[in-house]
Amino acid sequence: MTRTAFRRALAPSESIHAAKEAYIGYTVRAAGRLDPEALTTAFEAVCRAYPHLSARVESTGEGAVLTESGARPEIRFADGDPDRPLAGLDLDQSRSLSALNIVRDGDEASACLAIQHSVADAHHATAILEALWSAYTDVVEGVPLDLGRHPYPRSLEDLLAERGIHASAPAVPVAPPPAAPPSSRPDPVVRHVVQLRLTEAETTALVNLGHREKVTINGLVSGAVLLAEAEIRDMPLTDLVHRYSVNLRSRLTPPVGATEGTNVLGGVGFKVTDDLPPDAVAIGRAIGAQLRAGLADGSVQRSILDMFSRPAAAKPWDPKLALAVVSIMNWGVAPPLRTPDGLRLTNLHSASRMRETTALGGYVLTSFGGRVGIDLGWPEGDPSLPQRVDCLRDRLARLTRDL
Repeated sequence: MTRTAFRRALAPSESIHAAKEAYIGYTVRAAGRLDPEALTTAFEAVCRAYPHLSARVESTGEGAVLTESGARPEIRFADGDPDRPLAGLDLDQSRSLSALNIVRDGDEASACLAIQHSVADAHHATAILEALWSAYTDVVEGVPLDLGRHPYPRSLEDLLAERGIHASAPAVPVAPPPAAPPSSRPDPVVRHVVQLRLTEAETTALVNLGHREKVTINGLVSGAVLLAEAEIRDMPLTDLVHRYSVNLRSRLTPPVGATEGTNVLGGVGFKVTDDLPPDAVAIGRAIGAQLRAGLADGSVQRSILDMFSRPAAAKPWDPKLALAVVSIMNWGVAPPLRTPDGLRLTNLHSASRMRETTALGGYVLTSFGGRVGIDLGWPEGDPSLPQRVDCLRDRLARLTRDL
């Protein structure tokens, strides 16, 4: 019997990333001996276990389609600057939706797993990252690989419908835009990031402050970022729109596994009100209160559905507000990553490449090895970046100093 090739249309929550040809890089920094042959074997095994990594996006008259590909995802080893983890990588979603780029400088290296955003959000991708380094360790140690084979992940729309969650209003049918000819597409914008990483002591101080004030790390960092952005942009704090996503996997019944869905997220917009003091703790507490209320009434779970069914109501995502938006994505605490003797993974940070007409900056919050990291993802050469880093460092120091 001949196996039927996989093929399905991308849902709206996925196709918005295909339209930008958006690849996100999940980059670990490595110190020690890295075996190219063993890493190639491990990556190929992971791609067989998770077939969407080897799939491609096809543009049709009906929209973007996820389908199988005859091409193998690229794995590339080169000497260079590990701070540029996407350098030299040829990313093409019509051929493959993932790649692995190793940039070495002596015993230091960056290993960047790049995945097209339409098939994986950060929580999905970090689970694959965990599988990759576990497989690499097994190969080096001579342990047979048995990763099984996982099904293609499902869209947020399907997962929510299966659980009886629907948009607040009927969706408005919108014909998919025709695919732009290659000559009219914007050039890819690459963001190798600058990361502001707290020490273990500073991270502990931030955790202790959060426990004492009953504010999450995400809330405290978000408050500090908003204060820094108001200062940098010379805008009233109340004019900024804080945009962030929420991992819904554990908040659905039944819960969704890390790689069962593509982008299993809710989208939230927050604005500082006039009655809030310009204080990171107070802002963080208000962000948490709004989120809890939105999860309780289901509006966060429905947010992406509502964005497509009632676009005018999704104000925090309105492109006209782009210059006032402060985007902070929270990758959470990275899972433990196994390594063989002689190799240490010392950090995790983001990178990205996407086609954009207007290239704006944003933040990614991570926690790796007991230390909080804040990635500043701005287009290369942005003149505001050094001042932005200094301003945010100062705001975070005010939170962690003498605690």
